[in-house]
Amino acid sequence: MLYPLHSIPIPEIVRYALGAKIDPIPQDFLQQAQSAADELLGVCQPQYHYLVYPVQPLLDSFLSGKDIRRHLNGCTDCVLFCATLGAQVDTLIRRTQFHDMAKALWLDAAASTAIEEVCDGVQQSISDTLQKQLTTRFSCGYGDLPLNTQAHFLSILDAHRKIGLTLSVSGMLMPIKSVTAVIGIFDEPAPCCESISPCDICHLRTSCQFRRKGVFCGKQFD
Repeated sequence: MLYPLHSIPIPEIVRYALGAKIDPIPQDFLQQAQSAADELLGVCQPQYHYLVYPVQPLLDSFLSGKDIRRHLNGCTDCVLFCATLGAQVDTLIRRTQFHDMAKALWLDAAASTAIEEVCDGVQQSISDTLQKQLTTRFSCGYGDLPLNTQAHFLSILDAHRKIGLTLSVSGMLMPIKSVTAVIGIFDEPAPCCESISPCDICHLRTSCQFRRKGVFCGKQFD
């Protein structure tokens, strides 16, 4: 399904580009971020697809590790989710890198912000549709959930046919600005602390430069 992305938060683009949150943001940074956002919105074609699936068969088959089990604790069902900005975004960034690396950096930051906006918007829509509280997103490669789980994940979602999402030979999502995730569905209202912050299970949490700067490598949690 297509997702109507009309704007990209400029402060978030700056944060991605600089790897730190600054306030106030210099005017030239705001201008470069706005320019990147405008250009990106002109080419991106956000799409997403999801399935609601029983949790236990997934845990019994390919969702391995204690972290995903802890994340889905209390959930009978879950959402298998994928989203992408489309191949045009990859092409734009790659072409820009040949003649203007600084501009390419801003475009990459805008794309990273944009895919998070898409994911957040779709997750809220799913929650509203199901009228259920959801956990945070948990992706392949988080904690002890192997990254090579990605292939099985995409197969279940039929992601190639649905939104053109595939894996490269090296196991990277293609298009690059794409996300896959498992989202637990709580049967009953649960406190937000029940779901796991990716930082809590990241292998780099003790040496992460982003955490030292007071930011998260993805979108800030509200």
